[in-house]
Amino acid sequence: MLLPFREITLEDKQAVEECGSHYNYHLCERCFVDLFMWAGHYQTQICFADGFLLVKMRPLDGEHDCYLAPIGEGDLGAALDALEADAAERGIPLTIVSVAEPMIERIEAVRPGKFVFSHDSEDGDDYIYLAEKLRTLSGKKLQSKRNLVNRFQAAYEGRWSYEDMTPDNVKDAFGYHIKWCNRNGCAHSRDFQGETCAIVVALRNFDALGLRGGLLRLDGEVIAFTFGCQATPDMYVMQIEKADSEIAGAYQMINQQFVLHNCDDVEYVNREEDLGLEGLRKAKKSYYPVMRGVKYIAIPKERQA
Repeated sequence: MLLPFREITLEDKQAVEECGSHYNYHLCERCFVDLFMWAGHYQTQICFADGFLLVKMRPLDGEHDCYLAPIGEGDLGAALDALEADAAERGIPLTIVSVAEPMIERIEAVRPGKFVFSHDSEDGDDYIYLAEKLRTLSGKKLQSKRNLVNRFQAAYEGRWSYEDMTPDNVKDAFGYHIKWCNRNGCAHSRDFQGETCAIVVALRNFDALGLRGGLLRLDGEVIAFTFGCQATPDMYVMQIEKADSEIAGAYQMINQQFVLHNCDDVEYVNREEDLGLEGLRKAKKSYYPVMRGVKYIAIPKERQA
């Protein structure tokens, strides 16, 4: 039986977050903002069934749709069966992606031995940090980050400023995104186009999505911006962060300034995945995450027979 999947809308925010509140998972895919802003890129659709949020999406490198694990309150086994029936009706293999480690135990409890769980790659795992460490950059491991911030502040004293993102300056952030992509040679790539659409969706709905962001300026010109949202009671998710890599300390400054201004009331900051990009992986590892948001794939055991 086909499930009534449809496009996600702003009106779904409260219901999606209510379903997510039953599981305090630290994965970015469980954040309404991520589902909403990237919906066009991944052809994301949702529906609600018997107290659960069900999500169907199309991976960029996949030949068929896949699903996120159901979240909510009720009969998890029945929700999994509903996904299996939907996949069968569509003529596609049942594949559940971005399964959090605690969810494996829940699935095994209601459908023991039915699924095989695998972790194919670290490319999609989230980097999760202690907010306090990103605020203070304390300790020997983060000394190089601390030095870059101090040097930036000293070199550009009186010339730099940080400001909260508002509906009045979001256009400056988007303008910098275009400039950044042109400078980095990605303006015509598929990923750039998808990211650009996602940023447009987020910035157009900035207040409705509950986003917070910041811009870093040098001599009045934007050299970095970032934005994110509180996804769980103890965690912020950073959806986008861009800075001028030719200005030493710009990335470190925007990261620290945002956390200083917005993350006093959370323990963790999720800076999402590295997508297998070596430079991004090196940068995110250099901040020494306190944990990784490991994501598993679940497929029915009979498919391996």
